[in-house]
Amino acid sequence: MFDKLRPLQFCLSAILFASSALTPVAIVAQDLVPVSSITGGSSVFVFRNTARAAKRYVATNKPKRTKEQRIETVRKIKRQYETIARTTPRREKAQTVDPAKAVSQALVPAQGSIRFAGIGEFYLEKGEIDKAFEAFRDAIRLDETNIAAKTGFSEALATRGNELLLKDEASTAKGMFLEALKYDPKNSAAYSGLGEAYADLDQTAEAITNYENALENNKDLTEIYVPLGILYYQSGEITKADDMLTKAIGNSAESAETQFFMGLVRTAQVRDEEALVAFTKAKTLDPTNADAFYNTAETLARLKRVSDAIPDYQKATEIRPDFFDAWFNLGEAHLSLGDHLNASKAYQAAAKLKNNNWEVFSGLGESYRLSNEFEKAEANYRLASLFLAQIKDYDKAKEADFNSKIGLVIGQQCDINTAKNITCNWTSAIKALQRAVDATDNPVDYVNLGWAYFRAGHEQAERRNMPAARPFLESAQTALQKAVDAGPPASDFALQNLASVQIDLGDNKAAIDTLNKLIATRPDLDFARYALGVAYFKNNDFTNAEKWFRAAIDKEPKNVTYLIALGNTLISRKDGKGLKLLIQQLKALDPASADVLEKRRQAFRL
Repeated sequence: MFDKLRPLQFCLSAILFASSALTPVAIVAQDLVPVSSITGGSSVFVFRNTARAAKRYVATNKPKRTKEQRIETVRKIKRQYETIARTTPRREKAQTVDPAKAVSQALVPAQGSIRFAGIGEFYLEKGEIDKAFEAFRDAIRLDETNIAAKTGFSEALATRGNELLLKDEASTAKGMFLEALKYDPKNSAAYSGLGEAYADLDQTAEAITNYENALENNKDLTEIYVPLGILYYQSGEITKADDMLTKAIGNSAESAETQFFMGLVRTAQVRDEEALVAFTKAKTLDPTNADAFYNTAETLARLKRVSDAIPDYQKATEIRPDFFDAWFNLGEAHLSLGDHLNASKAYQAAAKLKNNNWEVFSGLGESYRLSNEFEKAEANYRLASLFLAQIKDYDKAKEADFNSKIGLVIGQQCDINTAKNITCNWTSAIKALQRAVDATDNPVDYVNLGWAYFRAGHEQAERRNMPAARPFLESAQTALQKAVDAGPPASDFALQNLASVQIDLGDNKAAIDTLNKLIATRPDLDFARYALGVAYFKNNDFTNAEKWFRAAIDKEPKNVTYLIALGNTLISRKDGKGLKLLIQQLKALDPASADVLEKRRQAFRL
């Protein structure tokens, strides 16, 4: 009898979500698609993983100081050292001798050494380092015990080393500092310079040791707090980093660099509110620092203030258009807020920077799927799966997730194509879902594989082409039985799909049994009541059919499909009074369907 209402039929999937660990299923309202066909062809697709929204791309490299920041650090330490040296000398110095005024006379070696040391000091003060080198060398050659000559030579070497650091020549500067320490093991300027050279060369442990030695020999060199605190952070010594950077902020709170790295320390300590204060201060002090804006956005996102984070992500990308992390997480932020258009734009920008990153294409797949651009979603899920598989020891569960979603979006596109009389590509969906099964042998994947086989078979069954439908339906039954055998929660969804398969195969008694099992375990599953009504109707048990259709309508009183099914049942039961009441109810919702039922009522003289 339902066949006379074929223009009203539709076949959509009620989509539910389950985690890959098969924990209790959570229904996501925006992805819950309405009921399926009034011939009983209901089915559910179960997402394997609901945790994607919690997954965020995290940069693998910790932020470092820029070249400009390193050079500025060298300048600051140098200025501070020179200021301290003028007020509190840290070494034994020879009396300065102006070579132009020195009396030319023969001197014993010890006296000559003193004179040359004084000349070295003269040139050192003038900044004529090469001449200072020559004079100090002569002094040491004449008397190797001349401490003032050695410490003076050490300072000249450290001075030259700092000049080289300012020219970004860390490797050459390192040699100067090492030689300086041979002549004066307490030369704090040489230790701090060597610390900076090692930091520039990414030798963090050595850099830390030398900065510590510099402070040990000169506790007044407080400019060292910042680079040493940063190095502690980069090496994971968060408590020490906190101590150094707190001292640095105590000396000067107006350093963007210090505030930025303090923000990173607070982030590592999971003190996000304080991290936000530091990052906000950093970006205010330095509006050109893309990392400060990016980390402000990241902190806001962690604090569940995603909409507030978006302007900072955008600013980071404006300052640094090649900032992959910022583009990617801007996409994530838009996606989490349901702005699929802007999410896809951000992901596309990220893809231009890294065109083999599986996470980017996963994000694109999600944004296109949620905006109902299913063909684009399929293409990007396939790219995500392709690039994921290129990673050594990649996560097979993720591979299964992508193939599962490929199968889903093909099915969703089929719903669109069917309405346009375009052939569906269920074979491709089945292949993708079979790959998901093969990847992890997860019971949820058998539910979805059965769903695809059922949808392919149901499409043929609705066309009354059972020879073509039966192989698909039987394959669906096999896959779904495996999910049923695995037990809850996968079995709950498998039971609903299995009942629909059994209805299409004409095994209505088996469908009734299956649906009763489902309702017993999932009394909250409204659609199962309707499906059970269909099974009873097809088994010519119109009394129970009416009972379950009414139970479904009690939950969804405006569901046209349920009301039509009840109307046909009332015709079969010859309940004209009840049919008239139902037609009146249906008129307000779907006048065309109400008119069809009215004509059938009159035809049967009810």
